[in-house]
Amino acid sequence: MSIEGKNISCSRGGIVLVSDFSFSIKKGEQLAIKGANGSGKSTLIRLIAGLIPSPADTLFWEGEMVSKSNLSLYQQNLLYVGHKLCLYPQARVLDQLRLWQNLHKIPLKDMEQALNIWGVGALKDKQISHLSHGQQKRLSLSRCHWLKRRLWILDEPESGLDQEGHAILTEALSAHLGNGGCIVRATHDNREMANTVVVASSLPSFGARGA
Repeated sequence: MSIEGKNISCSRGGIVLVSDFSFSIKKGEQLAIKGANGSGKSTLIRLIAGLIPSPADTLFWEGEMVSKSNLSLYQQNLLYVGHKLCLYPQARVLDQLRLWQNLHKIPLKDMEQALNIWGVGALKDKQISHLSHGQQKRLSLSRCHWLKRRLWILDEPESGLDQEGHAILTEALSAHLGNGGCIVRATHDNREMANTVVVASSLPSFGARGA
């Protein structure tokens, strides 16, 4: 298993956000993308997740170029968690779990166990809009424990988490890498992880707008 980017460039409104960015990671490895606000981290993350079309011959999954024809197959291998948590604010937590259950055919008990791991198991009957941002983030990240995808693409997953949440996230990341998964992560977290073998300390090009 491997994911590779070759000379990726991306612009928005005529402003270059990412220029000639390359990387290569294989199973058990993590790419940590670091940079200032507005440096293009989220744009790059969305491009790698296939949410923004990638130029030809720039993104490769298991040696095969990711294109429009195989994008759906590629995305079946990944878990994406962005700044928008993709939760239904007016639904109860339990309703959100049932929606995921219908979508992914995952046993409800597995999702409930994940909620307990993330410390939000007691909130199943709460309306999502009544949860704090950190609790909503934990709910969204609980997918890491039951959606078995080989590639995790995470946009600043530590944002909004308290110290306990950080510890749960770090354990989940380490376990995924230890099981041979891959992670692409935008982050401001300067703490080192044992299995982080590739770190982009800053992107080659900085745009004038937020990314």
